[in-house]
Amino acid sequence: MKWIATLVVCWAAGAAWAQSNLGVEFRWQIAHHCNANSPVIKVKNIPAGTTSLEVVMTDLDSNNPAHGGGGGMVTLEAGFPSDYAIPAGALDKYVGPCPDNFTTLGHEYEIKVTALNANKQALSKGSHKAPFSGKFVILQGVIGSP
Repeated sequence: MKWIATLVVCWAAGAAWAQSNLGVEFRWQIAHHCNANSPVIKVKNIPAGTTSLEVVMTDLDSNNPAHGGGGGMVTLEAGFPSDYAIPAGALDKYVGPCPDNFTTLGHEYEIKVTALNANKQALSKGSHKAPFSGKFVILQGVIGSP
């Protein structure tokens, strides 16, 4: 009986790990300032059976939705490959980052992605955080980068 309990604990730990292994990457550009076109969002380690990617962006420094947030859903009926780049502007409920202190410190934003199957059950999750301010974008050297 002891080995069954150990097996259940190991399985539960593996299931929890599988829920959080999506790789998510994005880069801000000056053009994203107060713009409704979402950046390219690269998603890696998408599990087989994924038919939708749910994306939510949150301004971690403000509860004011005018400072950016929202997201959308990207669906491929045939399913997703293990690595996929959500195209720029693909999110229909997205509000671009528009922090009130853009020229100084800006705000930190988080983009969360959830891989869903055809029954809308979560298969995997991942997120990426990045600050958005004029100074940060300039220091990153991404002005005009695709």
